[in-house]
Amino acid sequence: MKRYYPSVQVFRAVLFLFILAFHVGAPYANFGWAGVEAFFVISAFFLVRKYWGSETVTVKQQLRHRITRLYPPYIAVLIVSALYALLKKTIPFDLVTHLLSVQNFHWMLTGYHSAMQPMTAHTWTLSIEVWGGLVWLLLLKYLPKARFKTAMYGLLLLGIIYRILTIHCGASVWIVSLCPLAHFDAFACGSLLAIGFREGKAGRNVCVSGIIGVSGILACIAWMGHLYHISCLEAYQLLSSSKNYLNNWFTGNIYLFISMLAAGIVGLLYLKDERSSGSPGIIANAFVKLGDNSYNLYLFHWPILAVLKLLVHHWAVLLPLSFAASVFAALFFDRLYTFLQKKFSGGK
Repeated sequence: MKRYYPSVQVFRAVLFLFILAFHVGAPYANFGWAGVEAFFVISAFFLVRKYWGSETVTVKQQLRHRITRLYPPYIAVLIVSALYALLKKTIPFDLVTHLLSVQNFHWMLTGYHSAMQPMTAHTWTLSIEVWGGLVWLLLLKYLPKARFKTAMYGLLLLGIIYRILTIHCGASVWIVSLCPLAHFDAFACGSLLAIGFREGKAGRNVCVSGIIGVSGILACIAWMGHLYHISCLEAYQLLSSSKNYLNNWFTGNIYLFISMLAAGIVGLLYLKDERSSGSPGIIANAFVKLGDNSYNLYLFHWPILAVLKLLVHHWAVLLPLSFAASVFAALFFDRLYTFLQKKFSGGK
């Protein structure tokens, strides 16, 4: 079994570029936010692939590992965001909730309001990652293999039920989408994919998952077209706002279909890398490096974009500028963080 999968890293890079295109308002990138859901699938896939059935999983150690990986660039973003709030003569009163990764629960009650907006608007994903990762580590540690697999189907169903119930009750889009439960089916899809590979049964299921995912997404778009009496292209463009699809129990579960499609793509790329022995070419290697840094790029791109939007208003200029600035920020942070680690560890 390999330790590194370049094709999956290329997919991470593509997902980041898709998210960036959506955030700058590029034409037909209305569905770019789906990349976030795909990141959850990839995260769970590699977590479960590594630790499922392992006798050496220590929740404390693995939680520490995830925090040391996730939090340093996140804290850098929070510092910038707090300074931004102070420059606006606003007290960043919710800095503590951000540090504890409970800003999602705060935003569910306040309608996505934050003193540090718009700088931290994208950090809801980290809260999902932290709490989802904690739940999964506990399940990996304390559930036997047979029960863990069954639990994944249960949590997949829980994500669907949560969205259906909250939408049916008329909850705000923030209550529907910001709660970690609403994304547990993404983690479950990634987990079931990893289990399938462990059991040697993932081959055919990968294609089935991808086909169901694509079909479900297209069905959601078609249903939105029917509801709003518009063309499918116009319905697709409505995907840019969660208020347009989180108001119906079927289209609200587009998250499930995104997760299934992502699982199918990751599975195919995983199989490709397992069978490949060659090295990626120059262009592919550049995308691999982007994928390796996709988390930092994602964290840094939004506050950078928030500033650039004050100066530039056309997506064709914003896209390359924000991309270049995000890459520079990620590289600078990586060098600085490495330097500080060496300095405080005595140069070891």
